[in-house]
Amino acid sequence: HATKIFTDISAGKMAEALPLSFLYRFLRDAIFALFLAVVVCVAVREGGAGLLRRCIEVVKLLPGVETLLLLVLRREVRGYLKQIDQKRPTPGPGAVVIPEKGLSQEELLEELKQKKKVEVDPHTGKIFAYVYTSEDERFHCLEKVFDMFEFDKEEGESIAEKAVKGRAEIDPEILAKKDAVVRMFYHAFMHENALNPMVFPSLRQFETEIVAMVGSMLHGGRGIVGTLTSGGTESILMAVKTYRDRARHLFPSIKDPEIVAPITIHPAFEKAAGYFDIKIVHVALGKDYKVNVDAYKKAITPNTILLLASAPEYCYGMVDPIQQISELAVTRGLPLHVDACFGGFMLPWVEKLGYDVPVFDFRLPGVTSMSADVHKYGLGIKGSSVVVYRDADIRRYQIFTYAEWPGGLYGSPSMAGTRPGGNIASSWAVLKVMGEEGYMEVARRLMEITQSMKEGIGAIEGLCICGSPHMTAFSIASTDPKVDIFAVADVMETKGWKIERQLETLHCTILPSHTAESASQLVADLQAAVTAIKSDPSLAKKGSAGVYGMVAMIPDKAIVKDFVVEFFNEVYSL
Repeated sequence: HATKIFTDISAGKMAEALPLSFLYRFLRDAIFALFLAVVVCVAVREGGAGLLRRCIEVVKLLPGVETLLLLVLRREVRGYLKQIDQKRPTPGPGAVVIPEKGLSQEELLEELKQKKKVEVDPHTGKIFAYVYTSEDERFHCLEKVFDMFEFDKEEGESIAEKAVKGRAEIDPEILAKKDAVVRMFYHAFMHENALNPMVFPSLRQFETEIVAMVGSMLHGGRGIVGTLTSGGTESILMAVKTYRDRARHLFPSIKDPEIVAPITIHPAFEKAAGYFDIKIVHVALGKDYKVNVDAYKKAITPNTILLLASAPEYCYGMVDPIQQISELAVTRGLPLHVDACFGGFMLPWVEKLGYDVPVFDFRLPGVTSMSADVHKYGLGIKGSSVVVYRDADIRRYQIFTYAEWPGGLYGSPSMAGTRPGGNIASSWAVLKVMGEEGYMEVARRLMEITQSMKEGIGAIEGLCICGSPHMTAFSIASTDPKVDIFAVADVMETKGWKIERQLETLHCTILPSHTAESASQLVADLQAAVTAIKSDPSLAKKGSAGVYGMVAMIPDKAIVKDFVVEFFNEVYSL
């Protein structure tokens, strides 16, 4: 028979030589032998536990298995929490939102008392981790230091007390109440640690309610989830890390992930890209200071894992064309993160006041996540920010876990492990005490001051406002070759102003400390600075004007980056 097979193969009669049944048996046996060899190799190298783990990994590759497993795990986790966590808050029938009118100090004090009742007192000696301080003289000294730097107590007055003297134009009662409540909640949780969400249940409830309130403010649905972070940079880091890990899981063929963003996107995204080995593809602006949507569309490639936009971008205070970018995200099946760290707690109120604000939030179907800083226009203490996601299926990629540490199961929702309880508690308190009414009052006054500044600056010959800013921030550019914009900044600093310099413009963010009087003074001093520069051209070659002029002329930005590195090395040395 073997001789016949050989003869038929030699004669080119493959079908006659090897019947299909023979080929089937051969392939079946070969595959089984290969499988058996792999099993033996894995068992020898990794042992029985390793073999079982590999088998589970293979089963999870089957269609629908991973989804089913996730549903089972969620059910088990919820059951486990019900057993061990009797203090877990029960969600009410409605969404948790920023109250229309801020709660009174008395109401919040009573809330604080109730929260503290369910906490383990870390000073009773019954916990073995997380809190390393004891309630002694040093403990109270730290409280005094916090008050000194957060509330200007070294000068004997708070921001609210300054407001009473007419040095700020926000309703002094609002600021006085806010300061008192923030101090009270910060002191109450100053040494608690949110590392383990089961130890201090009030901190967990504060955080979940902060996320819910911010999500509601940004028009998210009941499924909105998120995390409180130490600031905008950490929120951005977490968003980028989340989408990188999501792409690794859903699109493992992408080896060189890319993110598409306007050139005005915050540098924290560059930091995140550097940390997480991702390339950011920048899209240039048009003459109107808006990103070119057609160019943005062309920048998307098969390696793109995330789209970015800002509300507003810091440089010029303008909201990106997020509606068009959202449409791109939906069409291409890509996630879209909107960085509202700067404007998240201002734009919603500015829009309600009737100003022209483009839709920028979860009302757009393509927006899958956002970031907003409580410690900016949310008026919370540093550092506090929120990153929010449209649903938990996205946020799960943010969470880091490690299951092989002898010290126990480790999980962390953000970059930081230890997270200060005082920041979490006071961030919750500031949202409750301000309420929509308080935030609307702040937005109203600051927008009035902003409009006054913009109108005054626009009337100065040689200066202009860049683009069409949407909120309480704008940039100033020179329209006259004889007026060096950085020389303007230098002259302004001789008059006591601290000016933010950008690559070609000066930046102004209007803060609660600004008043109608300071707005008038700014315009007058800018006019005087322009007049001085026109009469003395040598000013353009001195101070920061000379440095920024030199930087603009260096074609190799690596040299500029090295200069900045040396600056930080030097400035942070004794």
